Amino acid sequence: MNEQTRKYWQYEYDVAAKYMVPLLELWGASVKGASVIDVGCGEAGGLCAMYDAGAVPCCGFDVEVGRVDAANRLKENRNIPLAIGNLHDNELPFSTFQYDLVILHDVFEHLDAKDEVMRKLAAYAKPSGKIMITFPPYYSAYGAHQQLLNTSWAKLPFFHLLPFTMTQVVPRLKGEEQYFLEEVSKLGRLKMGMKKFETIVERNGLTIAGKQAYLISPNHIRFGLKPIPAGKVAEIPVIGEVVCTGVVYLLSKT
Repeated sequence: MNEQTRKYWQYEYDVAAKYMVPLLELWGASVKGASVIDVGCGEAGGLCAMYDAGAVPCCGFDVEVGRVDAANRLKENRNIPLAIGNLHDNELPFSTFQYDLVILHDVFEHLDAKDEVMRKLAAYAKPSGKIMITFPPYYSAYGAHQQLLNTSWAKLPFFHLLPFTMTQVVPRLKGEEQYFLEEVSKLGRLKMGMKKFETIVERNGLTIAGKQAYLISPNHIRFGLKPIPAGKVAEIPVIGEVVCTGVVYLLSKT
């Protein structure tokens, strides 16, 4: 267990405890006493924060074996079952139970077959349950996660929006990890923005029960920044997609 993993767990925990739990309470989706599943839970820092806030039972799964192993160690004595699983598989972990709250934190933008994913998330939720999905809009400054690249000039804000960047520039970058190159390229193909997301939600018969966009996302607390809500700016066509670095949606099945 390296220090970087521990710090990342703490970052996940702080985002959930300081921002996601209060936001859910504001929307009337109390965490205390709620059953919660975290899909793509990573090191489960966020799930541990939900547990500490009174959510019970809690469970989660992730596609990466190493992250689940770390989560099992970092959860300490918390009663949180964890599993390895892929949302694109037919057989999903913990799917014999339905939950009050289904969480997908900064994962949706990476996934193919988004309508199928939305239906699977909805199947995890009780009829009265809620689904919380967060992601950075693609057209924002770092919407392609180019900050993960090693090449300094490729980390520039909005670099991913320059003409031919995804088809000609990114595939030719040298000294980069292939996984990150593929992820940046994939995000460029999927282009997950707020308007596109809301169309997917409506198409799958779900309702937006809450929306909070940020000029500075809660995710940026790890860089020493304080989150700033976007307010009505988020609803301005095109401009909202560009200036909002993160958005949280709460979805309802009814």
